[in-house]
Amino acid sequence: MILFDRSQKKVSITQKGEVFLDRAKLLLNESQQLFQIADQLKDQVTGELRIGIIPTLAPYLLPLFIEELQEKFTQLKVYIKEALTDEIIQDLKTGVLDGGIISTPISSNIQLADTPLFYEGFKLFVSHEHPLYNKSTIGVTSIPPEDIWLLREGNCFRDQIDNICEISKRNPGLNHFHYESNSIESLCRIVEFKGGITFLPELSTMHLDSDREDMIKELSGAKRVREISLVHLPNHVRLDDLTRLGQVIKNNLPKSMLAKGKTESVPTNVKIG
Repeated sequence: MILFDRSQKKVSITQKGEVFLDRAKLLLNESQQLFQIADQLKDQVTGELRIGIIPTLAPYLLPLFIEELQEKFTQLKVYIKEALTDEIIQDLKTGVLDGGIISTPISSNIQLADTPLFYEGFKLFVSHEHPLYNKSTIGVTSIPPEDIWLLREGNCFRDQIDNICEISKRNPGLNHFHYESNSIESLCRIVEFKGGITFLPELSTMHLDSDREDMIKELSGAKRVREISLVHLPNHVRLDDLTRLGQVIKNNLPKSMLAKGKTESVPTNVKIG
């Protein structure tokens, strides 16, 4: 059985090699889980917990709960990976990650268990030079789509903004400056120096500099939120530790974000085949 094709200058893996590699990864993950089960039987929170978090959450959520997590579970090693949703799901499948914190719901051919953690609202970040700057609340239909700075394609936060504003249906005009980023902070800087408007997740606005607070505007109408959940494979060996992680996260969030209430969840459009 040929696993690698060495006939070309660059060695590549064959189709049979891909199958072998996938199976090897699964076996390696299963062997690692034996050690994790042993830790669980000791009734102690030890070992390693590997978590993926989407980029629009990581910089704002991690600082809120990481200190309590380290104080409560001193023998637990926590590894955090910042990645897009599709990569997190694939890493859950292969055992690279134990859990993921993502926006839900998603459509996937991989069976997943998910537990909603909180519901995060959407805010607007408006340039001082924009005609809508003096308004405290803004309707989405009043925002010219060509004035909106978006995250790069493949990011579920971008898809949710498209669902809110129907940007793809409104034929935005030509913008001669095109910028792709996975960073909310980068978009804020673009708005400050280039003008326009961007959307922000609620957590990102909690610790803004005082000189930028006046640029935050509310969306008018029904409050729209994105559902943030902890996802993992069903009956995962570290389910108890993942549950503890979820509780620590909730302990450090505003109570107003823990219940959905009368808000409207925005779809993610994420489909993983």
